[in-house]
Amino acid sequence: MVNKVILAGKPNVGKSSLFNSMIGKNFAIVNNFPGVTRDVRFFEITAFESKFTLIDTAGIKSSKNKLETKINKNSLKEFKNADLILLIFDGKEILTKEDFELTIQVRKLNKTLLTVINKAEGKINNELISQISKLGFDNPLKVSAAHNQGIDELKFLICESLKPKKTHNVAPPEFSMCIVGKVNSGKSTLFNRLSGEERSITGEIPNLTRDSVEHSFKLNNKGIKIFDTAGFYKSDKTINTINFLSIKETKRKIRLCQISLIIIDIENYYERIHSKIIDLIYNDKRCIILVINKIDKYKEVDQMLIKKKIYKLNPQVNEVPIFFISAKNNSGLNELRHGIENQLICWNHRVNTGQLNTWLRSITKEIPPPLYNGRLIKLKYAVQVDVGPPKFNIFTNHPDYLKESYKRYVINRLRKRFNFNGLPIKIIYKKASNPYE
Repeated sequence: MVNKVILAGKPNVGKSSLFNSMIGKNFAIVNNFPGVTRDVRFFEITAFESKFTLIDTAGIKSSKNKLETKINKNSLKEFKNADLILLIFDGKEILTKEDFELTIQVRKLNKTLLTVINKAEGKINNELISQISKLGFDNPLKVSAAHNQGIDELKFLICESLKPKKTHNVAPPEFSMCIVGKVNSGKSTLFNRLSGEERSITGEIPNLTRDSVEHSFKLNNKGIKIFDTAGFYKSDKTINTINFLSIKETKRKIRLCQISLIIIDIENYYERIHSKIIDLIYNDKRCIILVINKIDKYKEVDQMLIKKKIYKLNPQVNEVPIFFISAKNNSGLNELRHGIENQLICWNHRVNTGQLNTWLRSITKEIPPPLYNGRLIKLKYAVQVDVGPPKFNIFTNHPDYLKESYKRYVINRLRKRFNFNGLPIKIIYKKASNPYE
């Protein structure tokens, strides 16, 4: 079921113009004289990863006329079935008896309400703002349907106000994961351990794996397709034609998979080849998990020291999860499996819009965006538009003036607050379309 959103208001407040502006089509007939709309119109809108049905209704007015009484009855019937009611007021007029009567009727329905002042272009009647406040409505959204201004913000507020409808259970998707690293780092041994089968040939001889080997398995009821890949060489001088084609296939698998397990031999974790592999996967926007293998070669391992050195060598993946294992001895694999499962959850995690904007208000209050040539920059609202990897849009009055240092601050705080460590996050700063806010 899709949520229903009703446009409610007295005649000639611009409901049909607002309806047309929101759907991007001239679907409803509009004119400057009241009472043009008689029928109820429906249109399904997709915005900010949500769907809702927008419903245009005839204006409610006091009348003893049989036709107008019937029209009022039809509109009120739609109000009762609504999930959200947009109460529309005319920004050029003060409230009338019809506005007050409609407000009383709508409140009796105990529905979620959003107040909207239309025709906000030019000057808004000051007495109108005071009247709306006395009705108990704070901060009505100001829009102009005629000039298509404030429409995106209205859609955002609608999506934020609606409760998601229950959907039928669907089968969880199968995730894909590749094991990559320098030659002879123990990739194939780890592949066999995770898949539960001896699929890949293992041994001390480098370059045993040339073609990608794949296997599907379950991790706590999550379907995972795992790939063992050909190893990277420390120097390009040692690469022959076959090895070149194998590495080309490895790079293709990295782009196709959601998660890359980068296997690093503990005896050479500081080598530059590992940083090159990390850069490759980081630039492809894939989820990264670092796995330090062959810890069985040492009696004791200073994990904190190794982590600090790796993060220092690769600051772009600071706080990426690092696990210490011995694939040969089956040591540390339970912790690794738990880490993989956690990253899969985070990969597809969608942040609640309300929580996201509470967080945004908190971090901008703590450290406001720096001024640009004396101009105040406001981060107005945010919405997550995609998962796998997570992608966000943040709407601001001056997207071009926001400093890169502040963008890094935002993304680091976002990663920390919502546990996106190890995941590539994309934030697009967009121009907020409402000049009245």
